[in-house]
Amino acid sequence: MTDIRYIVRSEWIKLGSVRSTWWCLGAATVLVLVFGVLTALSVDPVEAAALPKAWLVEGGFDPLEPLSAVLLAQFAFGVLGVLTVTSEYSTGQIRSSLLAVPRRRRLLAAKLAVLAALVAAVASALTFGTFFLTQALYPDGLGIGLGDGGAWKALLGGVAYTVFIAVFGFAVGAAVRGTGAAITVFMVVTFVVMSALPAVFPSSLQEQAVRYTFIGLAESLTTLQPDPRPGMLVAALLLAAYAVLVLAPVLLLVERRDS
Repeated sequence: MTDIRYIVRSEWIKLGSVRSTWWCLGAATVLVLVFGVLTALSVDPVEAAALPKAWLVEGGFDPLEPLSAVLLAQFAFGVLGVLTVTSEYSTGQIRSSLLAVPRRRRLLAAKLAVLAALVAAVASALTFGTFFLTQALYPDGLGIGLGDGGAWKALLGGVAYTVFIAVFGFAVGAAVRGTGAAITVFMVVTFVVMSALPAVFPSSLQEQAVRYTFIGLAESLTTLQPDPRPGMLVAALLLAAYAVLVLAPVLLLVERRDS
């Protein structure tokens, strides 16, 4: 039986050796930093100073607004999740991997663990780095610290959502296996289906339904404003349920499918 440590080490080497990994992470880094800095620099100090902090009253000044760039970068992280699986199928390298690790669930689990660890590390650096950078760029009196309004929880929420979207992309890639088709499915579900889903509900429930889509739950995890949206713990559990829902069929069927 192959030692899981060697499998994880092998998957780490493979993920780091693929050029697309660094393109995805580079694109996410540039997007988050540029958007975050531009958002912070565009704040009107007089207007913002006249507003209460966002965690005190709805509609107040939100010092975490630059971190919405983390949500904009979800495409890059999701594509990275897709490519973690499909790149081996497109090159045929998956046959060699299956010869070395015949237990397919173990192989997928190792790939997923490496992906999640890498995305968590990069997302943490980006999220916290952007936070400290943008708070320093705000005019005097507008910036906040990690402890103000539970900001550190919102930052961790952003990291958690980023890991989720990478895992979701991974599950789509493992199910579809073709890079182009998997990226298309990922985009359709994340940006089209989730946007259109609330329209299925009666008009009186549509606003509530939005809060349970991917983006709605992401906003619940990253907001400072305590409103009727799902709390951070509930949002995290729902995203975990989404992840299990898409991963379970893949793990159940992987042993039955041809390589």
